Amino acid sequence: MKNIVLLGHGVGVKFVVDSLLKNSKTHRVVALFTHPFSDHKRDLELIESRKDIYGDYAYNVFNLKKDYDIEVHESENINNPQTVSEIKDYNPAYIISIGCRSILKAPFLNEFPQKILNIHTTPLPTYRGAASDSWMILNNELGKEKYGCMHFIDSGIDTGDIIAKSYYTIPKKSYPIDVFKARMDIFHEIILKGLTNLENPSFIPEKQDSSASTTFPRLYTPEDGKINFNDYSGDDLILFILAFGYPFEGAFCFLEDQKINILDAEFYNDFDFHPFSYGLIFGKNENNEYKVSVKGGYIIVKKIEINGEFTKQSKIFRLGKFLK
Repeated sequence: MKNIVLLGHGVGVKFVVDSLLKNSKTHRVVALFTHPFSDHKRDLELIESRKDIYGDYAYNVFNLKKDYDIEVHESENINNPQTVSEIKDYNPAYIISIGCRSILKAPFLNEFPQKILNIHTTPLPTYRGAASDSWMILNNELGKEKYGCMHFIDSGIDTGDIIAKSYYTIPKKSYPIDVFKARMDIFHEIILKGLTNLENPSFIPEKQDSSASTTFPRLYTPEDGKINFNDYSGDDLILFILAFGYPFEGAFCFLEDQKINILDAEFYNDFDFHPFSYGLIFGKNENNEYKVSVKGGYIIVKKIEINGEFTKQSKIFRLGKFLK
């Protein structure tokens, strides 16, 4: 039985362990190295606050020992010589990154030549780096088939040769949580496809076309999620609302001093307004869902939250007032 050491965190770790236990007689996960528990707290708090949304797609990797008898090690930097020594003690056939927070440096790579792999769940060479779900929505990838990769790790960021691909489709209406779930589903399959290819002496990995690469920055909803009613078209505004929605707190605007998170809306273009009116709450429908003027038409707001709690629009919105 060949040993695998995992680097990283998240439910992908669990899915890989489950898949190997169920399907592989040749490989097993023996250890996980992850960032310190204190650095997990923000993610764990988000998962706890949205546990009804995450469902089976949330996992605390510190439960690996209890659930699977797999050792969990905390390391501030995987490149640390002490961490390298601890990894060596497991005699790994492969070291696989699943959301590892450390950028692996040349000395680490040289210690384990051709053994260090990454599972990257977006279609390399596009969407390199850690930011993908919200950007895939903003870039209107909705309804499209995409793939994730297993690839060798080299000195670049997600630039190594591709070992295996696994495909998924992004739902036509997606929040980041929906894109996330679609991406996570590939872990069960891609770990098996990748290891099978690696064990084939005639296998040749696929080189990436770096001229087609894209990289996007991380987004932080409380800072980046403010709605711009003046410049975005109605279609772009809907994508923006989706991109900062669940599991996050939602794209936001203000009515006077009240912060409002808009979680769902629909765009209509049967009436076009003068730009001076953009952001104006001008009407409502029979369901007491309010209409807001935007570029190219108007949106009907379907759901809002205040401080993370669902709120009836009639308690907040006022006809003739502007959202800013």
